[in-house]
Amino acid sequence: MTNGVQNVYQLFEKVSGMIDWARGNGVEPNSLRSLAKATGIKYATLASNMKRYRISRDNQQKLAEAFGFDVDWPEWRDPEETRRSEHRDTADAFLARFVAERSNSGRLTIESGPTLGHLDSRFANFYVAAMTAYGAEGAKFAIPMSVALSFDRRGWSVLLEGGRGILNIGLKQADLQFFYDRTDAKIEVFPLTYGNGMDGNFRGDVEGLSAWWVINVTAGELPWLAGKRVSDESQDCVCRGFRAGDCIEAIMTARVSDCFVCIEGDLLVGVNEVKVCLIKHLAKLSVLREAEAVLCQQTLKVVKK
Repeated sequence: MTNGVQNVYQLFEKVSGMIDWARGNGVEPNSLRSLAKATGIKYATLASNMKRYRISRDNQQKLAEAFGFDVDWPEWRDPEETRRSEHRDTADAFLARFVAERSNSGRLTIESGPTLGHLDSRFANFYVAAMTAYGAEGAKFAIPMSVALSFDRRGWSVLLEGGRGILNIGLKQADLQFFYDRTDAKIEVFPLTYGNGMDGNFRGDVEGLSAWWVINVTAGELPWLAGKRVSDESQDCVCRGFRAGDCIEAIMTARVSDCFVCIEGDLLVGVNEVKVCLIKHLAKLSVLREAEAVLCQQTLKVVKK
C-alpha cells in the first residue's frame, strides 16, 4: 500500500451516512465542508477520497475521531480479501453499528469543577452547570447549561493613605467566556436577561462569533454590578459536538476601564482633576492588578452520564 492509502469499500456511502446522522442530531460535523474543517483534511482531498473509495490510514483515523468510531471495526474496513458478495464492511453494516454505538454510548453531561482563582469570591463569582433535567433526543449529543452570577453590592473598598478617604471600586462590566480545544465543537450562548432567578442590576449580552457574555449594569441605585442571578434550570447556553473527556474553561475577566470608582471622604478635596483621574486609575489597578484581570475561572469536563 503506497503511503498508507487503503481501499475502503463504499467509503462515499459511509461518510455520507455519518454526515446525515450528524445533521439529524444537530451536531457537527454535518456537511462535507465542516468535516474537512474538523479533520484538517483538505476539502478537495476528502471529496477525491470518497469518489475513488481510497483514503490514507491517517485520514481514516481523523474521520474516526471526528465521528466517534473505530477504524479497526470490520464493518468499516474488512481486513480479509473476500468476494464482494461476502463483504462484512458494507455501508449498511457499518452505519448500523455506528448508530447503535452512538445510541448506546450514554448521554453526555457536564461535570462542573469548583470556581477558583477569585480576586475575592464576594466581589465577583459565577458557576456554570449542566441542567439536571433535559429530555429531548438531541440532548444525547447537546448539553444545555445554566449560569449563576454574583457581585458584591459593596464593591471593593480601598483605604487611602492616612485613612482620610475610601475609594469604593465596582465593576461596570465583565466578560464571561468559554475556551476549549475541539475545533468541531461549539457553545451556543443566549442572553442572560431578567427573571431566571435574577436579584441583581445586570444582564448578559451576547457578543462575538465565538460567542461570550458581556455583563452590563442595567438598572438600580448602584452604578456597578451588584446582586445575584441564581441557576434555576434556565437554558443559558448549549454545548454541541463535544466528546466524553473534553474540557472547557469558563473564565470571567474585567478591564480596568470597566471599573467605577466612588470616593468617600475629603482627601481629594482641592486636588485637580488630572490627579484625581490618576488616583482613581491607580486604585483600580490596586484591585485588578493589571489592565485586564481574571476575576475567577472554572473547569468543566464532559462525561458520560
